[in-house]
Amino acid sequence: MLMRIVLPALALAAAISAPAAAQAEPVSVVVPYGDLDLTKDAGRKALDARLTRAANKVCGTVSVRDLARLAAHKACIADARASAAPQVELALNAANARRVAVLSTKLAVLAGL
Repeated sequence: MLMRIVLPALALAAAISAPAAAQAEPVSVVVPYGDLDLTKDAGRKALDARLTRAANKVCGTVSVRDLARLAAHKACIADARASAAPQVELALNAANARRVAVLSTKLAVLAGL
């Protein structure tokens, strides 16, 4: 299974392609993060939990008794998480850049510049 993440303005979209025989079109799940402060640990943990839920939604559920499907499910989840990593990094970097800009503005005001 293959997962691809797209990063629109205020949402993280996760798309995963199911096996070609089962499904031709990718399934998408939008993971909003605009309400999270990604500069704080709590915000990053909340985003991680949302991504995990989205990956589980896209990859489906499987019984722990079905070892063949369980392995495929774990691989799907791993692929989903790995493909999301670059876009999550972009979102984190953007949040940190905004925080630096705000702090710089506050420092300039305090310095009387």
